[in-house]
Amino acid sequence: MVKMPRYIFLFLLFIFAFNTFERNPLYSEEAPDVIFQKAEALFNKKKYPVALSLYEKVISIDPDFAKGYRGIIRCYNALGDPQGAIIFMESLFLENPESAEVSYGLGYALYSIKKYNAAIRYFEKAVKLNQDLAAAWNNCAVIYHFITHDYEKAGQYYKNAISISKKTGDDWVLEIAKKNLAHLHASEELKPVTDQLTLEEFINSFISGVDENNERGIRQLVLGQKKNCEQAMDWLLREAMRSCAGGKKEDEKTTILLARLLEKQYRRSFKGILLKNKLDTYNSLSDEKKRKIVEGEELLEKGLKKEQGGMHGEAQDNYKEALLCFESINDKSRTGLALLYLGDIYRKMKRYSLAREAYTSGLTHFIETGEEERKASILSSLGITYFLLGEYSDALDFHKRSLAIYRILKDEEAEKKVKSNIELIESKIQK
Repeated sequence: MVKMPRYIFLFLLFIFAFNTFERNPLYSEEAPDVIFQKAEALFNKKKYPVALSLYEKVISIDPDFAKGYRGIIRCYNALGDPQGAIIFMESLFLENPESAEVSYGLGYALYSIKKYNAAIRYFEKAVKLNQDLAAAWNNCAVIYHFITHDYEKAGQYYKNAISISKKTGDDWVLEIAKKNLAHLHASEELKPVTDQLTLEEFINSFISGVDENNERGIRQLVLGQKKNCEQAMDWLLREAMRSCAGGKKEDEKTTILLARLLEKQYRRSFKGILLKNKLDTYNSLSDEKKRKIVEGEELLEKGLKKEQGGMHGEAQDNYKEALLCFESINDKSRTGLALLYLGDIYRKMKRYSLAREAYTSGLTHFIETGEEERKASILSSLGITYFLLGEYSDALDFHKRSLAIYRILKDEEAEKKVKSNIELIESKIQK
């Protein structure tokens, strides 16, 4: 049997399909909006495969029928194949990169799998290609509203969506945009909790809000307590780590869930990723590293109690052991902290050369990790140590570097102390 070449087979298939189409006038004459309504009815009855074929028929007849693309993606998602929607839309986009409706469809597919940064690019492209595409304006607004929390921009995009949908008769967009715009105004009216709360009060209020499922209350709390949010994240991660080290995995999971909720609200309120970075760092740690960190931090706590009790030699030993723990897992931030503690105890023991060595090494770690507050603290400690060694010029230099950082951090109390030390050093130099 002679095998038919593939290109001839495809050509004959095309001719067959064309002839069938010509013989079926009902297929060719049925309006896209009629087919779309049939697809919608089938979708609502959960007959997704049949609905999908009709949605595809809609855009094949009218490529500018934006709701058809939305229907296709909804079907793929309902069938549990969101990646199929991406592949389908990407193939259309490669053929029609300047189609506003195809860009909208690809953006919608990406939005469905939470690829928001990519989705917004295609929605923005869609509105540039077609200013009258109300659905794309609305979807841009949704991302600015609920994802990036740029309320000013979201409001403008909702207003555009409403204005255009009134003109074009897109009632489904009009209804959604109006509802979201009303919700946006409610978001803007949140009153931050600006009371001076202790860290304990903040954490208790946050946990109560979570227990009561009071999202608005949590948002108001977070909005007015930026510094407490950052310190609370450190506390939560420390508690989670201790639970892990103690074999209490369920407690760790519960605490990390609270940390995730706090991170989400912090990012939403301040558009910052500080808490996300801390959480990501925690999640990257193995259980063994968590145990080592807990061991090192407990040694620092023991050392601090002994230092406060005047047992400087024993405190020094604890700090050295903690340093070894942190160095063994290459934790630069905590290694720097242990060196800071060690420098302080050496200074109390009047072993100034060893203190200088510990501080200098700790400073290197804080420069690498970018921890400005700790860097300022250790620079100030170096300034004091050089002063005690009688090296006033270097002492002045370190204090001035510390002062510059505290000014940026707006830490008035620390700035006042450093200024006082600078005045003392300058008086020594003048003599």
